[in-house]
Amino acid sequence: MNRTTNDLNYRDVCETIKEERPDGFYVQSITVNIDLLGYDIQSNVLDRICHRLKDTASYYLNDDVTIIRDNSLDELWTYSIRHNCGRTPMYDEKNDEYYCVKCEREKGVFDY
Repeated sequence: MNRTTNDLNYRDVCETIKEERPDGFYVQSITVNIDLLGYDIQSNVLDRICHRLKDTASYYLNDDVTIIRDNSLDELWTYSIRHNCGRTPMYDEKNDEYYCVKCEREKGVFDY
């Protein structure tokens, strides 16, 4: 099934990420698989799509976002986050809450 360009609505992507991003974290990168749109897109147009997504994401998310093209991605787009201290987040046992081990240790949360 071919997708339409509406499937990569820049504002919708950014609003979804903004809603999902936990407090204290920033968006490091957004990875897109533009091939899933089903169009034969010229490389200069691909560059424009990525630049526009980067500009939109930087504006809406207030982060310096990197756009990565990855044709092996199973979904149209995904993103990665980092803690404000720059570390990769960890997850709790239920895999539903992000935290930073270093910062939590400094706050004394893991001192028993």
